[in-house]
Amino acid sequence: MTAQPSARYLLFGALTARAEIIKDRYNGLKARLYTQLDATDADMQAFYQRCGFQMDDAEDLFYCPFPYSLPAGIPMGVQYASVPLESERQQDAFLQRLNDMRITPITRDQLTVWREQPGFLALGFYREGRPVSEILTAGTGMNASLLQVYTRAEFRHQGMARQLIWQSASILRERGIGGIYTHIFRRNKPQVGLMQSLGAAYAKTVALLPGVEL
Repeated sequence: MTAQPSARYLLFGALTARAEIIKDRYNGLKARLYTQLDATDADMQAFYQRCGFQMDDAEDLFYCPFPYSLPAGIPMGVQYASVPLESERQQDAFLQRLNDMRITPITRDQLTVWREQPGFLALGFYREGRPVSEILTAGTGMNASLLQVYTRAEFRHQGMARQLIWQSASILRERGIGGIYTHIFRRNKPQVGLMQSLGAAYAKTVALLPGVEL
């Protein structure tokens, strides 16, 4: 929100009213109004707190060093393979699967750049040719970035994402990469739980995400 201090409350009131109108179009749908703030912006943090926002969410950066002995194995009933990306159609299909789980979509141009990096991997577990869980990493230095990992809803809570990360780690380590960085949302319990199961460590807060339930 960019406004003079005296106009902030007027603008905020209009924004909140608009959000309520949108929510009312979807009866019973849960909704959260939130914003993104720099972690050092004390002025705007205080403003949103006065407006009733809770400071209970943030985008945090975590680092997971690869252990000396990586947990091995592929879950029962699935096949392990690279994501096919030879054609534009295959690339678009992969991006569609990833973007269905994202707020900010990944573009084909981004994928093209990442594919040239030594930290690039696109791997998955599959059952009868259908994706169960897939992962995307990239990077140019001693560490890679875990850009996304997802598991289809019917296969969650079986350790698929964790095992796919370890499978990826075994390949990345052969390329001289010692760990992965990734961004998670503090209120997202599955993401937090995954980081804990990997032994990942909090590195820093990238942005605060104060919000309020509508």
